[in-house]
Order: sequence, then C-alpha cells, then structure tokens
Amino acid sequence: MPIPVPTLIGEPAPSTPVAKAASTMKKNDSIQILRAVAALLVVHVHAIFSVSHHAIPAETRFFNLSGVGACGVDIFFAISGFILSTVAMNIRPKSSSAHSALDFLFRRFIRIFPIYWTLSLFFVLVDLKQHHLVLSSLVNSYLLVPSLHFPIPPPLIFVGWTLIFEMFFYYIITLNLFFGAGRVVERTILTIFVLIALGSIIGLQRPVVILLANPINLEFVLGCLIGLLFARYGKRHALGTVLLFAGTIPLVLSTFFNKYDIEANNVLNGSLSWHRLLIWGIPAAMVTAGLVFRSSQIRSPLGRFGVQLGDASYSIYLVSLPVFYVYERFYPHLASLGADPNVLLSTLLVAVAGLLCYRLIEKPMLHFITAKYHHPAVQSAP
Repeated sequence: MPIPVPTLIGEPAPSTPVAKAASTMKKNDSIQILRAVAALLVVHVHAIFSVSHHAIPAETRFFNLSGVGACGVDIFFAISGFILSTVAMNIRPKSSSAHSALDFLFRRFIRIFPIYWTLSLFFVLVDLKQHHLVLSSLVNSYLLVPSLHFPIPPPLIFVGWTLIFEMFFYYIITLNLFFGAGRVVERTILTIFVLIALGSIIGLQRPVVILLANPINLEFVLGCLIGLLFARYGKRHALGTVLLFAGTIPLVLSTFFNKYDIEANNVLNGSLSWHRLLIWGIPAAMVTAGLVFRSSQIRSPLGRFGVQLGDASYSIYLVSLPVFYVYERFYPHLASLGADPNVLLSTLLVAVAGLLCYRLIEKPMLHFITAKYHHPAVQSAP
C-alpha cells in the first residue's frame, strides 16, 4: 500500500534536483486525493461482492462495473513505486549502506505492520470462534510472506494480498541499499526485471517464485520510472494533463471492453498478471504520472476533505473487510433499502470507519512508535 513520506535519512541540500522533487512531492495534494479514489474504488468492489450474498445489485449487470474498481490496487502500486523511489533517492550516497538499508526497512515496518496487525486480530478471533485458524497461515499472514504452497493464499484480511507484493518491493529496495545508495532506484528496477525474466524461463507455477517473478511487480517499476523522471524534469503541467487523460480513458473503457477476469486470484496464480499490467497497470501509472507532473495544492473544502481521505486511505483499505463482515450480519434489517443503496451505504460506512480508525488508532500509533524510534529511552547507568 502507498505510504506517506516519512522523515528522510540524510536529506540532500535543498538545491539538488532530487530534494526539490521530494519537497514538491510532499505538497502534492492531488496524489493524496488519488489515494482516496483508489481506496474507495477497491471498497466499492468489495461492497458489491458483500451485498451480492443477499441480493443482486444492478451494477453487477452493467458490463464490468462491479469489478473495474479493483484497478485501485494498480494505482496504489504505481504511487508506491513513485514515493519509495523518491525516498530512496534522498538517501545520501556517502551514508552507511547497512544503516541506511535497515533504517529504510524499519520505517516501512513502522508504517505497514502495527495497524495491519491490529485489524488482523478481528479475523483471528473470527477464525478461532469458527475453529478455522491454522498456525502456519497465521504466521504467513502476520509476517506478510508467501506460503510454500501454490498459488499464494491471501492473508487473514484478504486485501492484504497486495501488501505481500508491497513488502517484497520494500525488500528489493532494502537489498539494493546494502550495496550503496547511489543509483539504488535503477538497481531496484534492474533486479525486478531480472527476476521476472527468470520467472518466464522457469515458470511461475511454483511456491515463492510466484511472488518473486510476478509481472505485477512491474507496476512498482513504472512508479520508480515516474520518480526518476520527476527528479530530473520536475513539474510539467502540459505533460501531466496529457498523461492524466491518456491513463483515465483506458481505465474507464476497461469497464466496457475488458473480457478478462484480472482480479486478485488470477494475479496470485500468475495466470493473468501480464493482462492486468497492460489493462490496468500501465494506465494507472499514467494517471499517477499525470498528477505527479501537475503537482498541485488543493485549497477548496471538498478538496481538503479528499486529502484527508487520502491520508486515511490505508486504514480505509484495511478496515473495509471487518466492516463488511459486520454489515452482512445486519443486512436483513437493511434489505428493504434495496441492493444498490446498500452498496452505497456500506461504502460510506467503510469510509467513515477508516477515517475514525486513522485518527484514533493508526495516526496516534504511528506517531508514538516513530517518536520512540527517533528518541530512544535513555538507559540509566549500571
């Protein structure tokens, strides 16, 4: 999942192109709004699926409207590649390679795991109650690592399958940081290309290889390329506008003309990863690049609310399945509203729950752990 830019290790002088790019990126409210849109697109897909257990929303009969929102994941991957590549480019080449690598990875752990572990407890309790909890599955789920089975089984929170790929991307950057911060993004891109090439030779239908060599990882590469280009050229408003429209049009058209089932399961088994990259991944990267090159601050009240939703997008994403689990149990009392109003209502409830989760749990937790990391407790003398 894309994450806000943390305090950077050894930021370069503000006059360098990379530092200017990072400074501009932090002020890019458009990217935050794009995160909110991506999260709500994914939530909408799961809302339709949840309501469909009880009634058939009209949306399911309108071409691929019920599934196209899954492209929000591809938008997240492109944003993540852009942000993390910019973070990596801000690490001073002369800093300690091991320290920079471990610091980079620990910051990713801080951002990803605490709230993920907290919300995963919901489904741990559900599985315990239903006697479905398997220790090996629990360990894989909590560590966000693939099992030794093919295809990759999703974590307890199903949407966490994307975090397995996200963490793998972080590990690739970390590995390359051990060899120095200079050109770390270029080496990361090369590493992913090499792994995918090897996977095409030996075949994806193997445990672990399905993660290491999955073509879906190229969506992070596209984000990295955006980061490299933005660091070099900065804002390009006209180019951003062209890319924004060039990416939005095929994403919208995929609602009508996509004949493939390119959702999660066919990425986890690798069968349609290339199709997803072409149909959603490249357009999603173009939309992301468009908003990056247009870099703007939003001042309208509605726009500021969109930015707040973007800040809470990770919580919205994770809290969606627990909310839908509870919502389904109350559905008989809401059935009279109709299927489509229930899709809208449940989506709104997830957005509200995600905002509350961000403000009351995720944000305070993140600040607390980050403060402890920056200011370790003073050890008393023996």
